[in-house]
Amino acid sequence: MVRSRGTSSSTLPSELVSAFLERSSPCFIHSEVDQHSTNATVPVSVLPVELSIHAWRISSLSFSGNAMLLPDLPQLLGRSMPALEKLRIVAPMGGGPLTPLSFTRLPKNSLPHLRELSVSPGELFPHFAVRSLRNVSLSGCRSSIQPLESQVLLQALRKCPDLETLHFGDYVAPYDWPVLHEACAIHLPSLTKLEIFDTKSLAVLGALSALSVPSTALIHVSAEDTRGLSDFLPHHVFQRYSFDRVILRINESSSCRLECFSDHSQPLWVLGFDYRGSLGNLGLEEYFQGMHVTHLEVLDAWEVGVLNADRSGIDDWVVALRAFPHLTHLTVCGTDGPNLVLPALARCTTSSDPSVARLSCASLTNIALSWKITSPRGDPNEPTNLPEGCDAATYRSWDVEERVRWRCSMMQPVFEERALNGAPELHTLEFWEFETRRRRRWQQEDDVKDGELIPSTHCGETSAPCLAQLRRVVGGPVVYRGYLLTKE
Repeated sequence: MVRSRGTSSSTLPSELVSAFLERSSPCFIHSEVDQHSTNATVPVSVLPVELSIHAWRISSLSFSGNAMLLPDLPQLLGRSMPALEKLRIVAPMGGGPLTPLSFTRLPKNSLPHLRELSVSPGELFPHFAVRSLRNVSLSGCRSSIQPLESQVLLQALRKCPDLETLHFGDYVAPYDWPVLHEACAIHLPSLTKLEIFDTKSLAVLGALSALSVPSTALIHVSAEDTRGLSDFLPHHVFQRYSFDRVILRINESSSCRLECFSDHSQPLWVLGFDYRGSLGNLGLEEYFQGMHVTHLEVLDAWEVGVLNADRSGIDDWVVALRAFPHLTHLTVCGTDGPNLVLPALARCTTSSDPSVARLSCASLTNIALSWKITSPRGDPNEPTNLPEGCDAATYRSWDVEERVRWRCSMMQPVFEERALNGAPELHTLEFWEFETRRRRRWQQEDDVKDGELIPSTHCGETSAPCLAQLRRVVGGPVVYRGYLLTKE
């Protein structure tokens, strides 16, 4: 398959390919070589004859085939493709491992314009590392026979000082990273994005310690087998940043996602990781207490299940909130979260001086709470956020003021306690309820849109005296946004 800029993909007989290439000169060529489709059994040492005489025009090459057929590919690239800018290699290791001795390195000063490289298996990367590279994506395999050694990888990265994006995927990142002094880290001053996916925690920890990137670069991590942040997140690296907004998602499948923002812009750190412990043991205080985080959102999707994380309690929330003493905005949504954060906010925590008690999140001025409604399924530990003996359908049919009054009865004592302990007046307190349904159950409900309020469930202070009463306690507007229906 041969493509030229400005033309669509096509498969042609050899004589037509030759004519097409001749007429298209001097346009650049985008070439794809698929050994699987041709059942090739010989190493890649030459291009198809129709293409070889135009190799100097090839700016993009995609190769798919067995890794055992690749030993001469670097020599070919260095000799005849000076215009190559983009190289993609997908070579499963089915024929056995490639050793450095069986793979020819690129001649010096070859591929002067290569900017984008995607290689699977990632062990081949050192053979294509050149200074002109800007974007590198490496993938591997959990059962890789010859993993990429960290010293070899670091040496290759030193040859690519101007990288802008670097991606490690599918267990390609080494586990045996050396313990480097900070001054010995690999500096990538132009990097805008670092991704480390599907990788054991030890490999993530080593990579983040060994690579020095700008404070503006997006760091996206997916770590496995973690027992807390310290398993994969180097404290000295994380503490270089100054985040002001944090989003924590507690998923129902023993995993978490942490997004950290600076100047309320796009997230700078996105951390996905396995975790089966409680919120209090995650280690938030160790990483965030020294920062001036003013906005925190917690999306709590915890559910009962043998594979899910430990259930958090009020004490866990007290510990978590202690990591964010400068909060002004707090949003908590989900199953357990709203019920646990309320009593945690009423607690006074001790500081380094045991005689001094401090109100949790004493600077809060904006609070949003959202309860997820689920019908009882027979497990007494299942959080339903419903009155005892009530199911979702019955609760949904309640008069809106009755539901609001029940929610306010939970919040009123908390904010009375906070007021007694010197909490500032709130600018806003808003709350709502939501129910998640499977799409197939909504097939006959054409009038219900995703995220839509159930009609007549919004409530203001004039129609619900309990809201006005709560406002007198918190000092600012209290809004019930309604009962929302969302789709899975």
